[in-house]
Amino acid sequence: MLLRQRKELVESQWDRFLHKKAVNAPGIPQRISASWSRSQTFVPTQTSSVRLEDPHETEFRWHESPIHDCAQRELAKLMDIVSEGELVAAISDATGRLLWTYASQHMQDRAGDVNFIAGGQWGEQSAGTNAVGLCLITHEPVTVFSAEHFRSALHDWVCYAAPIIHPQTGALIGTLDLSSTWERHTPLGQAAIEQMAKSIAQNLPDHQPQAELELYMLGQPRVIYKGAAMHLSLRHYEILCLLALNPRGLSLDALHAALYGDEPVTKSTLKSEISTLRSLLGGSIASRPYRLDLGCRADFVDLWSAINAKRFNLAFSLYQGSLLTSSNSPEVEQWRHCIDAIMSKSLNNCDDFGTMLKQCHLDAGELVRERLLELADY
Repeated sequence: MLLRQRKELVESQWDRFLHKKAVNAPGIPQRISASWSRSQTFVPTQTSSVRLEDPHETEFRWHESPIHDCAQRELAKLMDIVSEGELVAAISDATGRLLWTYASQHMQDRAGDVNFIAGGQWGEQSAGTNAVGLCLITHEPVTVFSAEHFRSALHDWVCYAAPIIHPQTGALIGTLDLSSTWERHTPLGQAAIEQMAKSIAQNLPDHQPQAELELYMLGQPRVIYKGAAMHLSLRHYEILCLLALNPRGLSLDALHAALYGDEPVTKSTLKSEISTLRSLLGGSIASRPYRLDLGCRADFVDLWSAINAKRFNLAFSLYQGSLLTSSNSPEVEQWRHCIDAIMSKSLNNCDDFGTMLKQCHLDAGELVRERLLELADY
């Protein structure tokens, strides 16, 4: 199929989707149509540019990112490719924020018009269907061609993105993207960006465990146990999160209420979940009360400690997204809203931290209000 024919087909299916809300559009990859369905709930199709984050904070994040130093070997090569191929290249963090970009003359104005520049937020919830956002969701290399983008302002673009995944822990650190106008599309674009992302990942510094169990629940959740990544269910993520938030332990009733709320789930089901998780952790979950019986480091606890100590630069570097966004646990949700409320403020310019903290407490549940203060001294 000629590129122009492909573009016309995709545009017709995008228009059909908008007017008829057809999800399984013929000729459209399933992950694209699924992304369209998600995007229509929070992204206006006609908005041209995405949200642009503070440039000073973005620069700080870029220099603090583990990608910064290990990508230096690839940047000169990448800039040559960009200039020769009339492209724009970008490196994002794990939230979709672009940390670094480089554009050819052909793409410079186009990229600026839609904020495809450092600080641009290209996660799916901000930008709709796009290569960076979709790559963060699938953890796989993706190509988004023409009207496969949800925003109409990007229908003249083709974008290739690949995840930068830590080879030791399996953590998604960020993405590498190459973009141009649709008529310059080539299958080699995806292969090139995938290989470069792997090269950058191979140069990432070795992960130095900070505790026997490490919980990263801000943004993309992951668990590292004894230096190796663990692949757990959402329910196990939630249990670990709640146990980390309650270091003195929880009774069966309290853990059940914090985890399920009013859901009709039996306590024997919860016991079975804990038993499975305990086996995965070498028996390191104690009972009566349930608590973690091993050294544990959690990014959300570290974030709260940084906020309490007014170490706002550290807080920004730790805050990679909302706390365990897929969770419906009542207590996790309360914590998520509380942390997001604080981080949505301009912490660097906050003159009255106590007032902000008090307001956050008012938004949280009673148990969370108590544990906010408890954890600050833990």
